[in-house]
Amino acid sequence: MKVIDGFDSINEAGEFKNLPAGAYACKIIEVVDVLDKEYLNVYFDIVEGEFKGYFTALFQSTGKNYGFITRSYKQNALPFFKAFITAVEKSNPGYKWDWNEKGLSGKFCVVVFRDEEYEVDSEVRVRAKADEVRSLPALREGKIEIRPLKKLDKPVEISREVPKCPVELTDDELPF
Repeated sequence: MKVIDGFDSINEAGEFKNLPAGAYACKIIEVVDVLDKEYLNVYFDIVEGEFKGYFTALFQSTGKNYGFITRSYKQNALPFFKAFITAVEKSNPGYKWDWNEKGLSGKFCVVVFRDEEYEVDSEVRVRAKADEVRSLPALREGKIEIRPLKKLDKPVEISREVPKCPVELTDDELPF
């Protein structure tokens, strides 16, 4: 293995409690317009409760930003984009969408996470993933429902075969 320069100065990844499915009050940190694909990447973090600052801490530990949701503004996705903008407007009294995506930074909204299955090395796992954006009034009034688990579209075939050890060892060679 190659030697990694500065390895001793790297901070270890901390332990993180998995984010459960739920609705979380969030602040939009940054918005990036992917103009050629017609969507916005909306980066956010949780601003209250047990998971306040969750995505900032995760980013500082791993260098990856998991606190984002994509909002398409292609013609066939405009009703969903409008729902996103309406949620932000309702969450920020006096704010009116002006077609400047940078103006969304610093605004509040609610990001709803739902559990979804995903596959890693033929193993099915579950994680909470940003699903939709709603308004703070809807959260305060208890009007947000968390959608049920999103299952994988196709069944995953799991191999039950145990791989053979590539080297034959005798009891005499074992270190214990």
